[in-house]
Amino acid sequence: MAAMAAHSVTLPAARLARDASGTPFSPEYQDVYHSAHGGLAQARHVFLAGNGLPGRWRSRESFAILETGFGMGLNFLATWDAWSKDPARCDRLHFVSVENRPFGRDALAEALAPFADVAPLARSLVAAWPPALAGFHRLHFDSGRVMLTLLLGDAALLLPQLVARADALYLDGFAPAKNPALWTPEVVRELARIARPGATLATWTVAGGVRALLSGAGFRIEKRVGFAAKREMLAGVREGVVEAHAPRREKRAIVVGGGLAGSLAAERLAARGWTAELLDARATPQAAAVGLVRPIANLRDALNARISRGAFLYALQHYRALAEQGHGLAWNACGVLQLAEDDDESARFEAVARSQGYPSEFLDFVDAARARELAGRAVRGAGWWFASGATVAPASVARACAARPGESVRRLAGARVERLEREGAMWRALDRDDRVIAEAPVAILANAADAARLVPDARLRLATVRGQVTYLGKSPARELRIVVSGSGYVAPLLEGGHAIGATYQHDDPDAGVRTADHMQNLARAESMLPGFTEGVDARWLDGWTGFRTTVPDRLPVAGATAIEGIAMLTGLGSRGLLWGPLAAETLASALEDEPLPMARDHAGAISPRRFLS
Repeated sequence: MAAMAAHSVTLPAARLARDASGTPFSPEYQDVYHSAHGGLAQARHVFLAGNGLPGRWRSRESFAILETGFGMGLNFLATWDAWSKDPARCDRLHFVSVENRPFGRDALAEALAPFADVAPLARSLVAAWPPALAGFHRLHFDSGRVMLTLLLGDAALLLPQLVARADALYLDGFAPAKNPALWTPEVVRELARIARPGATLATWTVAGGVRALLSGAGFRIEKRVGFAAKREMLAGVREGVVEAHAPRREKRAIVVGGGLAGSLAAERLAARGWTAELLDARATPQAAAVGLVRPIANLRDALNARISRGAFLYALQHYRALAEQGHGLAWNACGVLQLAEDDDESARFEAVARSQGYPSEFLDFVDAARARELAGRAVRGAGWWFASGATVAPASVARACAARPGESVRRLAGARVERLEREGAMWRALDRDDRVIAEAPVAILANAADAARLVPDARLRLATVRGQVTYLGKSPARELRIVVSGSGYVAPLLEGGHAIGATYQHDDPDAGVRTADHMQNLARAESMLPGFTEGVDARWLDGWTGFRTTVPDRLPVAGATAIEGIAMLTGLGSRGLLWGPLAAETLASALEDEPLPMARDHAGAISPRRFLS
């Protein structure tokens, strides 16, 4: 397995040029992006027809395509267009594509502007297009039934990290002589690993070296009539015993825990046709609170920072969709300013931003003057500006995730699970009187630190940390429309006023709201925003207390356990709103045997099985 040690945070952007015929041309690779006779027509002839599509995805629940060389995205758009017009289409279409030189959003829009046939789809693609950050990026389209997973970076590093089984391959890198890195024996071996027996492939090139590599890797290759002026193209089939499509499994799950983690897990399963019993030990929903959504950055670009980039962009996409679909999500994409503690940390912040070259729309280092301008008031100094950072009320996420799938998810309030037992192919959740609350083939534990009690064999290392949030009412003297964080945070509330948080206390089970903790929060706020808390009396403030579930490595716990039929989503810590959506998507993808939305090493790093080693 290839390691992920050698990596870049950002990628160089592709430049859009055109040759004498007006065809999009790459100055970097000295090759055209598509035939002068039409990009969509080429995609339809070579890649769709070459792979027997749309016929081969019919009657399928899920169909996965792997492409080498996303380029302008014309193959994706042509495929999505064909899928959307096919009344017998598969339930879900996965399109996974590798690209080492992605276009920026504006250049992509310009490149796709001439293609009126797919203009609405192209606009959706451009709107969802991520910044040029290396790694895995999952994008949802068509109410989530079309999933594009972009692998941005070097194919030789990223393909070994892809957990997927492909039904069709689009080999569409630039010409082998122009871009040999996409046609190496190592890359072709990875394509053979990912392709299911019986998977098809198509490519416009008929170079002898490519034919030899594909044949040697286990593909049966043949020449076919090419597109337009190109006389020939290649098509092929992955040799081996073709797997019979398994009958549709019983898609039912018990989800233990009705908070943020459980609600996200149930919603992601429901999007794939599952039903879930959401067992919430609480009799009433949790009180209002607010949390931040921002990524992690550090000088070493450690594992938590690398995973957080994809998690952050996915979380924003997920929350935006919940909000736009009218499910009552309380979120505010106001931006997050993270202030350095002192001059030394300010220097580190600047070094991280400069050395790793983050796109400014993702992370930007701002000096004290710019920080003050963003906040609209005095701040203690310089920091990072996350322009797309946001706040979200976790309780509203739970409500929105319940509303989105409708009757597919049934919440049972006051349903505390005392133990789990296996009966045949079913897991049963039992109450204190040994009565069965619910049963299903799959049980997902999303009940915070209590998960360790229900499955002691998983050897989880979970701890509970108390946190108190302080609420300040509206005041003209406390105008602040962005989040300011660093020593805690100060966040504007949608209904007016601000939340200040949060304390961090180990081994403290007190669920009450304490004046002493309000005083701590006010002191943190004052250290970041001089004068912000002037005249506030901690004795008369409202607040909220919650409990985080933490893990020593500060990464979430998501995935299947070593116990058949039991999976987990817990350990979200202080960053549940950041980790939760992508962790839930990864869990649901794994249960459906679909391409994972994150690298193999990253999925392993958050797996509950890591505690067994």
